[in-house]
Amino acid sequence: MDTSQKLFELLKSLAEQLPSLLTLLACMVFAASRWKRHPRVSLVALIGLALLFLHGIAFAIIYNWMPDLLIPMPTLADAQWVRRVYLGLGLFYNTALAVAFALLLVSIFMQRSSATRYGSPA
Repeated sequence: MDTSQKLFELLKSLAEQLPSLLTLLACMVFAASRWKRHPRVSLVALIGLALLFLHGIAFAIIYNWMPDLLIPMPTLADAQWVRRVYLGLGLFYNTALAVAFALLLVSIFMQRSSATRYGSPA
């Protein structure tokens, strides 16, 4: 595949993710607006949201170009190598996604006071 076609595929992939990326940007603005009230929670949430944003862009690029760089010319003899390449990319994708979601989960449960349990003051 030539470079212009790869670039078109990348732009198409990013366009498909545009609603999610815009939503992540809006969530980052919202988290930043809460900075004065909850600075540590906002920081962790912003880091998690930024990682999700970068994850979407980075893996659109990685899945567009890396298979061609790692898989020279796929043939039947190379089927095992092709599976390993996609397995490695999938593991890397899901690990990066898990880290970002873990940070968001940490920010949700951070700095909870024990005085307010079950919605009413103790």
